[in-house]
Amino acid sequence: MTKLNVINWGLRNYTEALDEQRHLRQLRSENKIGDTLILTQHNPVMTIGRSGSEENIKVNRTFLAEKEIDVVDVERGGDITYHGPGQLIAYPIFHLPPEVRDVKKFIRAIEQVVVKTCREFGAEAVTIEGLTGVWISDRKSEQQHLDEWSGEKKISSLGLAFKRWTSYHGVSFNINLDLTPFSYIHLCGLHGKEATSLSKVLGREISFEKVECIFIKYITKMWEEFLNTKK
Repeated sequence: MTKLNVINWGLRNYTEALDEQRHLRQLRSENKIGDTLILTQHNPVMTIGRSGSEENIKVNRTFLAEKEIDVVDVERGGDITYHGPGQLIAYPIFHLPPEVRDVKKFIRAIEQVVVKTCREFGAEAVTIEGLTGVWISDRKSEQQHLDEWSGEKKISSLGLAFKRWTSYHGVSFNINLDLTPFSYIHLCGLHGKEATSLSKVLGREISFEKVECIFIKYITKMWEEFLNTKK
């Protein structure tokens, strides 16, 4: 059984969390700690990844300041997204051994963790060809990967970074959060795409703790299977 350390920070300021995960990433790279999964929520913040641009913010900084929403440029992949209370943030501080150094496969595997978690609650989660993250389809189907986008709404964004083959940054998964701030941006730099949440899809408040437990179950299983693909 693969050992995975799980740390739950609760609600935490984004910049403080960023400094701490960088520190943990360094410790993992030096093999001073084991593979670690951080779960947290953040106070309102827009984060812009390496391929992002402030041009994808539809409102001005004064407006965001009035709404008490920070803007932070970070080294993760992807464009712009929003974090706020009621959104599950997962930071996998995982070291990829030489035998399994396939970043794309790792990202796809994490997407499937979110898909399986959503589907356990009865939400029709899918991945979409050419798009990163997890989306909710209106179509009832066993199919979990679509060839193209046709109006699906985004429930989870992924933006990871790697240093010395150790991952950090990670996943945002909309559970019970206020979706209004997503209307202030072109979500992930994609024009015309909308965000949704598990509570909105299912029409009820969702137990955050239950989502965390199911997410941990699937990501632990995923990581064990990922490591066992060594040749």
